[in-house]
Amino acid sequence: MAPFLNIPLYMVVSFLLLTLVVGIYFSRKTTSFRQYAVGDKRFATATLVATVLATAYGGGGLIRNVQQVHNLGIYWIVLDLLAGFDLYLVSRLALYMERFMGHLSMPETIGSVYGKYARIITALSGICDAVAIIAGQISVMSLSISMCLDSIHPKAITVGVTVILIFYSSFGGIRAVAFTDVLQFVTFTVIIPVLAWFMFKNTGKSVTEIVPFLQSQEKFSIE
Repeated sequence: MAPFLNIPLYMVVSFLLLTLVVGIYFSRKTTSFRQYAVGDKRFATATLVATVLATAYGGGGLIRNVQQVHNLGIYWIVLDLLAGFDLYLVSRLALYMERFMGHLSMPETIGSVYGKYARIITALSGICDAVAIIAGQISVMSLSISMCLDSIHPKAITVGVTVILIFYSSFGGIRAVAFTDVLQFVTFTVIIPVLAWFMFKNTGKSVTEIVPFLQSQEKFSIE
């Protein structure tokens, strides 16, 4: 397909550029470190919910879940559903976190209770976790763009995507991240059902035909 007729490429690039614009726009009011880190905690509940959902169900998780459901079937589906149990535990612990609400980070909270070394360990663990998550996001975006345009080297795509992510998150702080997450949440909310519908249509089968077919597959059997 000619580059100027590559509609999927235009969609991906437009989304990346829109994300960059939103990140830059909402970073303009960041004038202090507290605003950079927590945004003075002036976020609507809907914004926080969208941010949490967009973070929990990002591109990396989407690709991983699709692959593992295909490979492991119902066992991975059950495991993925049980993964939300840790959020229940956090919700119970959150009831006792009021005295730490003035802190700017989890390492600061851990350090106030367990000391300097615990704070350092928590900070390093958080950095490693963030690096792994960001690497997954970049990998998925690079893969998406590579499928749309074969003429560009994958490494060049990876560098470009990484620069965009680092730019708006580093200079905009939590406000830029939160509102770009809202954009991503809205995008995924629209795109994923549409993709699921197209996949369903491409099977050429009705729901009454697909359910018995899945039941006949060993990977989706609980026996």
